[in-house]
Amino acid sequence: MNKVSSWALRTPTVGTIFRQQQHGRQFSQLAENQIAAWLRQGGEQDLQNKGKKLEGDRHQKVASALGVGDDYIHSKILSDNNFKPESIERRLDLDKKWEELQYAIRKDFEVHQGSFPSVEEYAKSSHAKDQFEEAIAELDAKAKKVNDAVISDSLRFNGRSPVPHARRFRLQERIEEAIDQQSK
Repeated sequence: MNKVSSWALRTPTVGTIFRQQQHGRQFSQLAENQIAAWLRQGGEQDLQNKGKKLEGDRHQKVASALGVGDDYIHSKILSDNNFKPESIERRLDLDKKWEELQYAIRKDFEVHQGSFPSVEEYAKSSHAKDQFEEAIAELDAKAKKVNDAVISDSLRFNGRSPVPHARRFRLQERIEEAIDQQSK
């Protein structure tokens, strides 16, 4: 008596595979025929929201925040799979560091405000340069890395950048910006 291994019993034969493929094609053809008959009978005319924009996509606002506007399909796929492109990770890090530096600039300006007649004078001062030049240079390097990642990611995602390019960090300009934002 020959023993048949359990592997052989579970392994489909060529005939079984062919029948399954044939059944799949038959099912697809049946579905296509049913849809064609429904269309010939005017079934699409009864659709309640035909031609209207569907409401309630939970990813639309997220995509707008990421800078992709109405074209948010790839953002939906990414967020559904908990994937953040490198440009997003770098942009989040840059924005966090910039917020921290803005706070430090504002606090330093409050302490030394009496020594400088204007924000512009403070931003041009050697004091501000000594205090913040290194940090601004570090943020400028991070902005360059964000922009490199934006270019790389836009090539991966059909020319759409997940985040906007980062502006350069120039000492006087960014010090003035940090202080001016406090007054708004």
